[in-house]
Amino acid sequence: MTSAPISVTIDGPAGVGKSTVGRRVAGELQLPFLDTGLLYRALALAAAERSVGPEGAAELVRGLDLAVNLDPLAPQGAWRARIGGRDLGAELWAPGNAVLLARIAAEPAVRAALLPLQRRLGGAGVVAVGRDAGSTVFPGAEVKVYLDAPFEVRMERRRSELERLGLASAEVAVREDLAERDHRDSTREAAPLAIPEGAMVIDTAPINAEEVARLILERCHELGVETSPPRLS
Repeated sequence: MTSAPISVTIDGPAGVGKSTVGRRVAGELQLPFLDTGLLYRALALAAAERSVGPEGAAELVRGLDLAVNLDPLAPQGAWRARIGGRDLGAELWAPGNAVLLARIAAEPAVRAALLPLQRRLGGAGVVAVGRDAGSTVFPGAEVKVYLDAPFEVRMERRRSELERLGLASAEVAVREDLAERDHRDSTREAAPLAIPEGAMVIDTAPINAEEVARLILERCHELGVETSPPRLS
């Protein structure tokens, strides 16, 4: 392991493959893996259970015992987030919370309230994925990456992801949700989705997750940022 904490950020729109790629890269670099979106999903779930609207979600953050699983090698089915010690899994992606999630994630006060927690979780080195990981959460990251893909490709990936989680949804619903998230992510007041300065931009449409991870690991190697030799073959 390196003596100084290092950070790699991977940003991009919904359905582009950030989590799959980020988990691979974190495993190869032997770093914690932080999916910042899980914090917003867990908060939205807690808000729904407590009948708290977007305006009260920032205050809710301060009273929640909120944790996320930082192990990049966590097996399929392992807990993803915890609230008060309660393990959360597929319910984090419940379609019924999609509207509330989008509104909560767009609240400037919520993003400000979650920022210290995100930075604390990544303080010992991290591979962080999200919408503003490189631009806002870890602006000093040694390696910044931005993943992108056409809308139709991302929609199919999101639909497949929901099926794997046992949350199959009609194509029209997935399409509408993704379009709405794209709009909110790019137009929100606080930390809108953007390509971080100096980021490596990768179109993930023509290549698979393993190939994308390889490109990122090669970038890390070029910049002298790695904790172990890349093992992907």
